[in-house]
Amino acid sequence: MKSAVSRRRFLAFTAGSVVTAAGVGRQASAQWQSDDGRPLNDYCVAQVSSSALKHNIALIRRELKPTTRFCAVVKANCFSLGWSACKDAIIPEADWLAVATPQEAFAVRESGCQLPVLLLMASGFYGATSRERLRRFIAQDITLTVAALGDLATISSVAEEVGKPAKIHIKIDTGMGRSGVLPDRAPALAQQARRQSGIILDGIYTHYATADAANKTYAKGQLARFHKALKACGNAAKDVILHTAASAATIDIPETHLDMVRVGTAMYGYQPSDEMHRVLPLRPALRVVARLSQIKEAPAGTRVGYGLTYQFDRPAKLGLVPMGYADGYRRCLSNKAVMRVVGQYAPVRGRVSMDQTIIDLTDIPAAKVGDEVEVISPETDAPNSADNLARLADTIVPEIVSGLGSRVQRVTTS
Repeated sequence: MKSAVSRRRFLAFTAGSVVTAAGVGRQASAQWQSDDGRPLNDYCVAQVSSSALKHNIALIRRELKPTTRFCAVVKANCFSLGWSACKDAIIPEADWLAVATPQEAFAVRESGCQLPVLLLMASGFYGATSRERLRRFIAQDITLTVAALGDLATISSVAEEVGKPAKIHIKIDTGMGRSGVLPDRAPALAQQARRQSGIILDGIYTHYATADAANKTYAKGQLARFHKALKACGNAAKDVILHTAASAATIDIPETHLDMVRVGTAMYGYQPSDEMHRVLPLRPALRVVARLSQIKEAPAGTRVGYGLTYQFDRPAKLGLVPMGYADGYRRCLSNKAVMRVVGQYAPVRGRVSMDQTIIDLTDIPAAKVGDEVEVISPETDAPNSADNLARLADTIVPEIVSGLGSRVQRVTTS
């Protein structure tokens, strides 16, 4: 069995853009760069198209009234595309940003971004650590989500310590069954927020459970419950930002737009589901590429991978791709997916390992060590697109793209 092995710089150990604890990418230190500044981990790269991001935002904005704000959802390190790779395209086009966790909120501020930031996490504020977080939230103008009456006194107390008011948005659970105050308790929360010193009630919102489904009845019922709760709030709900729509509702249910929409999936170039009534000409912003690290010949009958789940019935040419499930290429894609090499599709053979994946290059004789391997294509109809990988994995596109691991370098392209 012949073997061609190469240990070029693309086999370096670590990633050029590391995901910090805050979930936002930072530039790698100089020790992971070549003398001319090139990253040493070009073996596994997520290419993020700034033009695609701008195209998608402009496309969505055309669906909105001029007065409706655009909130870019940049949680989970921009769905793992990388805040550092996305921010220059997003910041000039967005009115607000939304994040999921305190770490993400602080990291956005540390990057120098001064756009309004909404923290989507709604949880009780208790204990010394929480008070320290609250101090930082208020000092850095991060808008809080509140869903419990008992949180207002704590927020007010910390705001007094900081010497500036805290801005909050109230989240109402209109039928998602996740975070949020129940509609019948929203009036008391909103009215107390208006009375509480040190607190500015800046917005009220909800989130839909089925906006991406073909049948919009339940989603429209949630919208009706939201409006009913607002009416019950009376003057407490006046002159605040009202927002209910994420990507699916923004595309399919125009009456949900209100004062602001919160868009993540569509901004990155993906339809929220195959059941949508409308399909926008979105452009996926993500392309993931790797490098062939090894090529070898295998005789007929060779079995490969953990569990030896695939057997070749003819002499084969195997390629090794240095990307596995630790990098976000899911194990359930074993023996199902394909990758593109020199313009041709190579099937994944055997089980995807933690760090490596085997592909069949038998019908691609021109392939050689060091060639680029397209792992995820930005072409929606390609068999290795994020959409198709999601179908193979029986999941949704956000789970595919947000699973990219920290070893994958993020770079911005045009």
